[in-house]
Amino acid sequence: MNASARVTVSGVVEEWPAGLTSDLSSQHWLVVHAYPRQDKKLLADLQFRHLPCCAFFERRIRVYPGKGKQESLVPLLGGYVFVAAERELKSVIFDTGRVVRIIDVTQPRTLTEDLANLCRLITASSGPIKVKPEIVPGRRITILRGVFSGCSGVVAKRQNQVELIVNLELLGHSVSVALPAEFAELIEA
Repeated sequence: MNASARVTVSGVVEEWPAGLTSDLSSQHWLVVHAYPRQDKKLLADLQFRHLPCCAFFERRIRVYPGKGKQESLVPLLGGYVFVAAERELKSVIFDTGRVVRIIDVTQPRTLTEDLANLCRLITASSGPIKVKPEIVPGRRITILRGVFSGCSGVVAKRQNQVELIVNLELLGHSVSVALPAEFAELIEA
């Protein structure tokens, strides 16, 4: 990357139809693992097939002095797309030709809670979002005040900041964002 470029980063929840992630309570989920670099195309194919779906991205805007700006969406969870559909629709999803595998969700309530937490984390974050490929051990917490009020996750303390980590237990991934320690009051869930 050019050292003189200014980079702005934010999280994006791509969903179809609009508002899908605002009420996740009654959904049956399939977790679809797409081939590399096929996330956005798979989302478009699923929308064309009228299958409700969502994926999580990081929007990176680079501004180059005298050259303009470049915007890109980078997948946060490397090829994973969440589809609100019954198991019977697996063949329709495989027909897109963009799918490596489909993971059956045996605990839909846990995934629904994890997705809701991840949506809140991503939409409230105004800085870089880090994805960690492991589930971080620790206490499960809920934030009571501040921008992240209502988010649940695991907390790791680092220097003068609190790192809020939201686990997607089914995938073995976690997403984190750093907060000033005084920003939130934490309680055990």
